[in-house]
Amino acid sequence: MSLNVNLLRETFERAKIENGGVTALGMRFYARLFEKYPSVRPLFITPPEEQHKKLLASVSAIVAAVEKPDVLIPYLHAMAIRHLKYKTENTHYPAVTENLVTVLAEHLSKEGKWTDEMRNTWEAALATVNKIMIEAADNPVKFAEELAANGFEPNGFRKNDPRPWVLSPELPK
Repeated sequence: MSLNVNLLRETFERAKIENGGVTALGMRFYARLFEKYPSVRPLFITPPEEQHKKLLASVSAIVAAVEKPDVLIPYLHAMAIRHLKYKTENTHYPAVTENLVTVLAEHLSKEGKWTDEMRNTWEAALATVNKIMIEAADNPVKFAEELAANGFEPNGFRKNDPRPWVLSPELPK
């Protein structure tokens, strides 16, 4: 199955403006995540009121770079390595995927439609994201040169920028 990039982008653009926009989506994401997966709650030191901004900036970066693997893959590798500091485990990735897709469905269904094709598109995209991130999390040393070449420290944080979740400057926001 090839990824329907246009559908991915269209649904994310809708999510930004419908049903309270990104703030409502992000806050619902964390409320549901902590309710359904309470074991992940201790991993978060940043309150959801701030954390959701990082989440949605990361999702936005991924959607923007989906057709630019030379930018997206190092970004995902860095994010995975950075998440090791937060004690993220490989089993958390499917939980985040399930949660994000479910919350997107709730969010978009309130003012518009959510279809099986939308669900399948998001699940496929996030499965690829998970695979790329887990590979880096399992072997961070393997990606040290790639990170350095793309402006990241070995720990996955961006050099000279405290906001590693921000989209790389060569891509539009």
